[in-house]
Amino acid sequence: MRILLYVFIILAGALISSKGMLNEMVEKNLSKLQYASLLLLLFIMGVNIGINDQIINTFGKLGLQAIVLSSASIVLSVAAVKLVSIYSKYKEKAVQQDES
Repeated sequence: MRILLYVFIILAGALISSKGMLNEMVEKNLSKLQYASLLLLLFIMGVNIGINDQIINTFGKLGLQAIVLSSASIVLSVAAVKLVSIYSKYKEKAVQQDES
């Protein structure tokens, strides 16, 4: 049920911003607001982890899994971006040659 709330909030934000209902000051400082919100979210997540004894007790095992998963995500993401970049350069050259 929470997912519906999240979707509603995202849609409301999109609607408000697309209609130009945001204050100009908010628009100018939106990246700072997002950054502050992210820091607050990370802090709250840290507090939740610290409170949960089960997580603390299995932190070593979870830490190893986290390192493996995050490393794999980074490597695969970089590889995917590289492949897309190579493909788009190839397509761009093909279009330029067709136009010549």
